[in-house]
Amino acid sequence: MQDNDWYPAFARAVIDCLPGIYYLLDDHGRFLHWNANFERITGYSSEELAGMDPLDLFPVEWQQTLRDNLDKVHKEGHASFEAPLLTRYGTTQSFSYHGRLLEINGRSCVAGLGLDSSRLKQAQQARAEQAQQLRHLAAHVPGVIYQLRLDQQDRRLSMPFASEKLYEVLGVRQEDVEHDAKALFDRVFEPDLQRVMRAVEVSARDLSPFHQQFRMCPPGGSEQHSEWIEVESTPERQSDGAVIWHGFARLITERRRMEDELTRLAYNDSLTGMPNRTMLQILLEERISDVSVVGNGLAILHLDLDNFKDINDAWGHTTGDRLLAQLASRLSDCVGDKGTIGRLGGDEFLVLMEGPEAARRAGVLAERLCAVLESPLELDRRVVTVTGSVGVSLFPDDGKTGEDLMRHADAAVYRAKANGPGSWARYTPELTASAMARRYLETELRSAIETEKLQVALQPIVEVGSGRIRGYEALARWHHDEDGWIDPEQFIGLAESRGLIAPLGAQVYRKAMLAVAGDVDRMLSINVAPVQLCDSGFAEKLVAMAKGCGLAPTRLEVEITERVFMEENAQALRQIERLREYGVSLAIDDFGSGYSSLAYLRKVPIQRLKIDQSFVRDVNRVRENAAIVKAIVAMARELGLAVTAEGVQTAAELEFLESVGCDLAQGWHFGRGRVIASESSPYHSSQSSSSSQAS
Repeated sequence: MQDNDWYPAFARAVIDCLPGIYYLLDDHGRFLHWNANFERITGYSSEELAGMDPLDLFPVEWQQTLRDNLDKVHKEGHASFEAPLLTRYGTTQSFSYHGRLLEINGRSCVAGLGLDSSRLKQAQQARAEQAQQLRHLAAHVPGVIYQLRLDQQDRRLSMPFASEKLYEVLGVRQEDVEHDAKALFDRVFEPDLQRVMRAVEVSARDLSPFHQQFRMCPPGGSEQHSEWIEVESTPERQSDGAVIWHGFARLITERRRMEDELTRLAYNDSLTGMPNRTMLQILLEERISDVSVVGNGLAILHLDLDNFKDINDAWGHTTGDRLLAQLASRLSDCVGDKGTIGRLGGDEFLVLMEGPEAARRAGVLAERLCAVLESPLELDRRVVTVTGSVGVSLFPDDGKTGEDLMRHADAAVYRAKANGPGSWARYTPELTASAMARRYLETELRSAIETEKLQVALQPIVEVGSGRIRGYEALARWHHDEDGWIDPEQFIGLAESRGLIAPLGAQVYRKAMLAVAGDVDRMLSINVAPVQLCDSGFAEKLVAMAKGCGLAPTRLEVEITERVFMEENAQALRQIERLREYGVSLAIDDFGSGYSSLAYLRKVPIQRLKIDQSFVRDVNRVRENAAIVKAIVAMARELGLAVTAEGVQTAAELEFLESVGCDLAQGWHFGRGRVIASESSPYHSSQSSSSSQAS
């Protein structure tokens, strides 16, 4: 055999391997050659195909199409069309035909290839149906689904895809931004635009998620015309270098207004309108940061009215509140632009004064504050004279942290009161007796924990409306052998700051779990400090303790404060997730009194909000308290969360809570709590304990 004798066999093998049918027609339109697939698909034998006209393989209505395309091949050299193929069994399926004119041994021939297109059509139909379903779903999503593209070359932003609600949410139409998104970004409110564009650049550079809240309004519009938008998207880099974001945008104007209103109510004193303790602490930290950079002085003036409790006792709290409001206005006028004044609570105020010569200027202002308070005022046809004492501390001389400055200013108040009504005093290092007392208390607390002298009060948590007890909150109590009952607010804070909260908590948890384990229909709520959640094994230890005490983890509710989210501790958040995996419920304690941003409510698997008792108190009388409680309950309903009100003391407060749809309540109105007495304690359930609710 010569070297080229193998070629015909090879060529036929190749043709038989083609993915479809192959045929060769002579210049009279007769079959000269075909592959094995042709026989298999049509069902005709080789002998039958040799005598057939190609028209025989097409339905009558398609035969003219074949003639036209054969003419086209002979005229133009090639042609393509799609038509059904008729088999010997009468069945048809769609094929895509591609023909080309060839010259073989001086004769014109047509070589053709037919590919089954039915599967392609099915896939295209399926994709079309899927796309329609996605468009239908997107139309019912409360927002807009979109793709945003950033070209690598010209850095142009465009929006190649957006769902139907694009105009409703972002105020632009698809055709206006499909190739250039400038019209979209022109609507971003000018004060927010730089931040948004910077976030886009960072996301494109790092391929990090883009999550922003910003305002949009018509070009030239003012803030009152703006709408708040929240955008979340994930970027990916394309083969051509472009970055494309797949995202979701929605209107959050009402949510932002609710957040702003809650922040305003939570950070401003409801009686005087001044900044409250939480806001003052935030402002103080900001001032410390500022003066540390610029080198200015900073003074803290703590003002405490003298014997104001006597006025409340004699004339009632309503009259006392009206007097406080008048005094607050007088103090604000006195401070003016010299500093910032706020109300710490009760009859205490705090002034922050920043600038050069802080010590001298603070002394002058302290004297003026004392003097302005001594001026008589008329209230209910009574002439009232009130005095106040002022304590001053300076940064950095008397402390380098806000906590130290406030503590030292408070210590100076006691020195001022010792000097007589209407006096002021500067903090000195000699005012450290309280620090010595704190060290004593710490030593005694360590001993109480080691000897398990801490006790637990079980405060009932009651279903609003029915009055049925749904569970208990475990509250720590400490009876000192010599000093008697120690206020929980005093020793709980000390335990947390001195690293004792973990053993203290473990002791309280175990006693409470053993006490309620047999009461299978009731939940047990326990307080957990942020520092406890920093323990990588906290969730496992707590669940193991519960099981060991015979308490199912699903009957356990862990209360955490908003401080956990302000500190953004990743370990703490992991422990929260682990607790939920074990079936432990989660509640936000003292809700509304701490962290201002509510973004964590979307990310953390909580089941309950506990309204801080400061908002529940006098809710029937103080309009702002009622507004806060209503807003929290309404927001919780929207988020699918339950609500517990803390510190309920009167039937009127309970009636209000029922009217706004609050789920559960706790407080002295239902009893001060059953104390689990230890053998070494003289306490029994009929005695009263401290009112503070601590873990």
